Amino acid sequence: MANICDYLRWRGDISLEERPFNDVDNIILSALSYLDFTGIVPGERSGGTIVLSRACRKLIERGAGDVTHYVRSLAKVDTTFVDLIASSRRFGGAVLHSYVDIVDEQRSLQFSALRIDLSSDETYVSYRGTDSTLVGWREDFMLSFEVTEAQREALAYLDRAGAWAAEQDRRLLVGGHSKGGVLAEYAAAKCADEVRERILRVYSNDGPGMSSDVMRVDGRSVLGDKLVRIVPSYSVVGMLFARQGDPRVIVQSSGTGIGQHDPTTWQVTRSGVMEAPALQPDCVLLNDAIASWASDLSLAERERVTNEVFDALATGGATRFDEITATNDGLQQVLSALNNTDGRTREVLAALVDRIVNTSVEAVRKSAQDTLSAWRKGTKEAAEMAARKVFKAGSVALRKGEIKIVLPHSTHN
Repeated sequence: MANICDYLRWRGDISLEERPFNDVDNIILSALSYLDFTGIVPGERSGGTIVLSRACRKLIERGAGDVTHYVRSLAKVDTTFVDLIASSRRFGGAVLHSYVDIVDEQRSLQFSALRIDLSSDETYVSYRGTDSTLVGWREDFMLSFEVTEAQREALAYLDRAGAWAAEQDRRLLVGGHSKGGVLAEYAAAKCADEVRERILRVYSNDGPGMSSDVMRVDGRSVLGDKLVRIVPSYSVVGMLFARQGDPRVIVQSSGTGIGQHDPTTWQVTRSGVMEAPALQPDCVLLNDAIASWASDLSLAERERVTNEVFDALATGGATRFDEITATNDGLQQVLSALNNTDGRTREVLAALVDRIVNTSVEAVRKSAQDTLSAWRKGTKEAAEMAARKVFKAGSVALRKGEIKIVLPHSTHN
């Protein structure tokens, strides 16, 4: 099965003039924004530009041949991808500029974007999705009860891009993956009319919709056929707040379960995505359950649960998910904090953890179930004991390669 790297090998030597922009090109450019180009791609204030091939080479050099530490995503964007896009005729000559990267815990804000000039008259505005920071995940949860700071930043960024495009007589393509998808949709739906007139397409790549409790008007009603939603056959994130009848492209994936959220697992052809006939049945059941959970909570309750969950996760000073699970003590601190919350919050975290661990190792499965049971009962001592068992069994299994950890982009993202 072929993915976006295979596509770059197949189509990398064919220009956009020879074969027009398609859905796969969009997926590639939405993934590009997951790279940390700080100090490489000029920002909006400083001005200036850099050719894509040169920017990617600089990033590879910075990582001494390994860009892993500069990928701000759980998606498996790697050095191979960066090298292929840099060396391609299709994208290598594109021009990057107006890079923005903001993480502000006080404002519960994680936002990043850049512009990619594909030709003399077309620019792709790429919004970064959720990274592995707690503040990024907290903001994802916040989509369920309010318009977030990232959405406001995305709108302001697109309005500035639109004013610039008018001066340059350019047309815009706007897109992103995961949270980047909803940022693209929100910004395009809310931007000034004169900016929207310059937009050719808006791509939401497995991005959540916008809750009707927060926004009565969704992107489809404003953007019409300009809005393209692409989701894998096991889509959880991209089906959140989905509205009945909304058209979407369903793509096959080499991933399993929520791991299909990773765009590097999506299957492609030489001219587009490899479509699936429908969402997988077990995915539909899960989405129905999540939709039911969200509908049972008022906006105020969603806010309370979000704050309790992420305040607990940040116990001990963690700012990233990997810092929580790095030590047994860190995990125990989180569980202790969770046991001071109410039953609804523990249930939300239980559901999240239940989907994080994807394993056939019986020792870890049993310990994980003990932990979930303890959370639900609110028994602090039992939870901490179960946490120690999970951590010990999981560490052994990880070293043996018997367990895979899959981090979704939130309970609803």
